[in-house]
Order: sequence, then structure tokens, then C-alpha cells
Amino acid sequence: MLHTRKLTHILFILVLIVSLFIPSVSSHAQNDNQLDLQAIDSFLQEQVKANRIPGMAVAIVQGDEVVFIKGYGEAAPGKPVTPQTQFYIGSVTKGFTALAVMQLIEQGKLELDAPVQKYLPWFEVADPEASSKITVRNLLNHTSGLGERGDPHVDAYTTSIEQEVRLLADVRPTAPVGSQYQYYNPNYRVLGLLIEQVSGESYDGYMDKHVFEPLDMFATTTDPAEAPDLAQGYCRAFGFALPRSQASARIPGAVSSGGIITSAEDLARYLLAQLHNRKADGGQMLAPESLVALRTPPEEIGSDEGMGWIVVENGNTLAFGGATEYFQSFVALGLKEEIGLVILYNQNSLENMLFENDSIRNGLLAFMNGKTPQRTSYGWIGWLLLTLAVLDLANHVRLFWMSPRWMQKTASQNRAWLWVKVLVGILVPLAVIFGLPWLVHATDGGAPNWVEPLEIIPDIAAWLLLGMSLNLIRSLIHAIALLRNTRKG
Repeated sequence: MLHTRKLTHILFILVLIVSLFIPSVSSHAQNDNQLDLQAIDSFLQEQVKANRIPGMAVAIVQGDEVVFIKGYGEAAPGKPVTPQTQFYIGSVTKGFTALAVMQLIEQGKLELDAPVQKYLPWFEVADPEASSKITVRNLLNHTSGLGERGDPHVDAYTTSIEQEVRLLADVRPTAPVGSQYQYYNPNYRVLGLLIEQVSGESYDGYMDKHVFEPLDMFATTTDPAEAPDLAQGYCRAFGFALPRSQASARIPGAVSSGGIITSAEDLARYLLAQLHNRKADGGQMLAPESLVALRTPPEEIGSDEGMGWIVVENGNTLAFGGATEYFQSFVALGLKEEIGLVILYNQNSLENMLFENDSIRNGLLAFMNGKTPQRTSYGWIGWLLLTLAVLDLANHVRLFWMSPRWMQKTASQNRAWLWVKVLVGILVPLAVIFGLPWLVHATDGGAPNWVEPLEIIPDIAAWLLLGMSLNLIRSLIHAIALLRNTRKG
């Protein structure tokens, strides 16, 4: 399933931090007009190898040109990544959905501040008043008042956008409409349905005809069956890439919030279109006022997100990140300096997001600022985790081997204290195994299970579950031994 929720939250933080540096970076690049492309290429090759990244594609646009574009690593075993290799881009999809909505607003088929019920009379959430107040703008800006903490179906995915939107009838608003920014994927699923409703076309068909084709994005699609160059997806465990099948995760109900597949080459065209507000035929992509609306966060609530873009530096810098279970993406624009950056990966894990990907972004930004980036390698992290896990497992084996003599070794200890240690050894693993998912559910929404941790951090999650389970089993053995000894006594 397309669990992009916590991944996207983390990426948003990283994107915002990185995007703060883009104006000064892009200013230098525009003035100097010379990027050391050979040094950039060498740096990226080193990073992919040192950090064991399966595959990556990078594009840099400047002025009217794509000045750098290249693939690194493998899209699949024996198949190199190229600029035409296709990747899932996760929540970067939202910028395309917002663009389509703005087109329909210009055509008079939608109104930005009209309630959703004007177009979908049956639309409802668990609060009738909120149902009537949520507008198209609220959905675009994530100010609908809806959030994952109020959604009992947050991990449910359906076979159509309409079915996905009908599930919102059970969603309890967690803030008054328009009062608070809450990033919530279903906002953009409602927008996908609005596109279908007022255009008379499917979301897929509309995007192909009115968004992708006019921008010459012919390798861009919403259907993995139509993506012959789709990269193999990977997760990571102890630093090793493990292949996973993302292509089978076609979820029509979630397509408008995170289901687009594209290439670095096509995204470079998209960034050029954004920079110059120009379609492939030279026509205007959007009316200037529509483009401004897309790039304007709601001031009254202090949000940095416009409509499918994070916006900083007085609107000069736009950035966004996306992720699925096994892919990641990042796009950024410096509008005044006319420069943009695309990075696509066919691997995803928390380690990637916090270390390697951040290092690569910062390195590219340093090059654009005329500086030599620090060469960093995080390959040691996987080896460190693996070493600790092996040592921990060896300790568990040692403790189990000692279990038959446990009563003898603890004979001199106070029985009450022994019972305290045994009960703690039972209750702590139970609290972690069953309580941690519920704690995450209570604070961040989603289903209370271990599915997402096992996707994002499979090595640490599996290690934690195994260690807690072994502690629980050993403590139960000790409890049985203590009971038997007490009866004998």
C-alpha cells in the first residue's frame, strides 16, 4: 500500500530546510553562469557508490536549458538508470493536481472559494457544518480542518477516487475549516474527484491530455502498466538494498495525491514550464494570476505551503518532496534566478531521508554556490547497525543458554525483587510490541500496526520486534521457573 504519510512529513521538513539555501545558491549560478558539470558528475558517482544507493537520476535546469541530466546506478539488475528511467514521485504529484485544478478554474468550471458541495452535493465529513464549509482552496492549501488523527480509514485504499472520497463521511475534523494547516493526502483525492466531475474525464485521461502532453511529458503516466522503463523499487536493511515491487501497488483511489510516475527528463521539462510559464508549443501554461495563487501560502495561519509547493523567501523559492514505500523524489525552483533541481531515487528508508539524500542535496547546492562540497559517506551506518544487532542476538542466545541455571544464579537474591524484574521483563516487551503502534496512532493517526515501521526502517523495526519478543519469552521462562521453585519451597 501507498504509505506516504510519515515519509512525507519528514521530507517536508528536509525540503523546507534545504530550500532556504536555494536563493543565494541560484543567484551565484545565474550570475556566474558556469557550473562545474564534471565535478558534479564525479561527486554524484562517489555518493551513489559510497552510500550504496541502487539508482538515482538528477537534472539541473538554468534559464531556458537543461544544463545537467544523468542517471546513476541501476534501475534494475543489469539495467542502468538513464534520464528516461521512470520513477514514482509520491507527493510531488500534488503540484500536478493543483495545476489541473487551476486550469479548470480558469475555464470557469471550478471556483477557488466555492464549497466542495457545489460540485459534489453528496460530499460530507463527520461534521455537517464542516462539510458545507470546505472549499476548493481549503483542499489545495491543506486547511480543510481534516487530519489523520480524525480519520479511521487513513490506511484504507480503494479502487476509485470516488470511493476514497466517500470514506471521508467518517472523518472527524480536528480543527475548524480554514484555521489550521494539516497536511492530509485525502484533500488531494477530493481534488482528483473534482477534476473528474467537472471535466467529464477520468483523472488519468485529463492529466494525459491537458497536463502531460502540453508539457511534452510523454514518459509521465499514472499507470505502471504504461511505464515500460519503471525502475525497480528498493528498501534498505542494514545498508543493503532489498528489491521490492512498487509497480503492483497501483491504487486508483490515491492516484491524485501521490500516484504519478515520471522521469528526470520529463520533470526537467516541467520545471522549465514552471519557470517560464510556458507550454511546449510556446503558449502560456496558466494565467499569471493563477500561477501566483498556486505559489501563495495562506498568510492568516502562518503556513509555508501554497498549492502543491512549499514556498519560502517571499515566494522566490519553491520546493517539494515526495515518497512511496520504495521511491523518493525532490524538486526545487529558484524563480528569480531561473534555476531548478530534480533528484529521483528508487530506494526509500528513514536512513536515506536523514543522511544520504540530505548529503546529496546539500552537495549539489554547494556546487551551485561555487563551493566544493564535503564528501560524506554513510555506508558505515548499516554496518554499525548490523554489528549491534548481531551482538544483541548473541547476547540473547547467551541468556537463553543460561536460563536452565537461572534459579541457581539468582538464589541469593530477594524473591520479591526477582518477581519485580521478571514482571518488568514481561510488561516492557508487551508495552513496546503492542503499545508503540497505538502511541503512533494516537499522536499521528494511521492504523496501529507495525506495517509502516517495517517499510521505512525494516532493519531497526525487525531488530526491535525480535529483541522484545526474545525478552518476553525469556522472562516468561523465568516466571515459570520462579513459580515452580516457590511451590517446591
